[in-house]
Amino acid sequence: ETGDSGPQPEGGFWHKQSRALEIVGAVVTAVAGVAGLIFLFWPDAQPKSDPEPAPAVELVDSDVDRETNVAADVVFDGQVTEKVRIPASVVSATLRNSADNPVLITGAEVNLVSATEVSCRYGAGPTDITARYDIKIPAEAREGAVIPRKMKYTLPPHTQERVAFTVGPERYGEGSMPWIYTFTISLYMDDGATVTVPEVTYLAPTDMATAFLALADQATGPPQPGGPGLMDPSCISEQARSVARLVKSAPRPSPELREFSADLARVAAQ
Repeated sequence: ETGDSGPQPEGGFWHKQSRALEIVGAVVTAVAGVAGLIFLFWPDAQPKSDPEPAPAVELVDSDVDRETNVAADVVFDGQVTEKVRIPASVVSATLRNSADNPVLITGAEVNLVSATEVSCRYGAGPTDITARYDIKIPAEAREGAVIPRKMKYTLPPHTQERVAFTVGPERYGEGSMPWIYTFTISLYMDDGATVTVPEVTYLAPTDMATAFLALADQATGPPQPGGPGLMDPSCISEQARSVARLVKSAPRPSPELREFSADLARVAAQ
């Protein structure tokens, strides 16, 4: 008949196109599978993402080797009766600012790992002592406590600076016991970064440690005209062993703590 174009190939043009797309898809899938196996067995061949940029401020060094004198007020009946200076270890951190701009340290936090009282009771006096430690530990603070301190310290660009802290009780009385604190210090920057000073173990207040040793020496030494000391010698021996264990296990004990432990062991052995 007129209009009959005669027999046509089965499927025509569109069938050929569909077959070609199926073949291409199969090839792409096979290539992706091979690439996945390569990365599975040779992970180093996988493309690496860009590394995270280095922090602008980093801790170069830290120590607890230095000592300073902290000003303190002796208070009786609400009035300052004496101004004294108390030796204290200094926790220092050397920081490097690698950025092109200054970085502001906005705050510090003491993260208390432990607080141990060296305790052989012998009575208390009527005076209070408030020392101007950089970071003051509340009397009730124990393991896990976080003690904040606001700061405004600028690190200039491309320089190293040393920041330092003294740490001690917020307030204590005459006849108080010395404390051994183990803690880290976190420093917070205005760019959101944090630098952590590694754990130190620290004795404070040192004037109470000195008083403790004097009374322990009186209790364990030769008899004196005033009679036996106020401390129990067995308690002194127990505390000497406890302090020695703390010093031995501490990664960074302060110089005052090491000296106190050695003196207490000597007194207990009399």
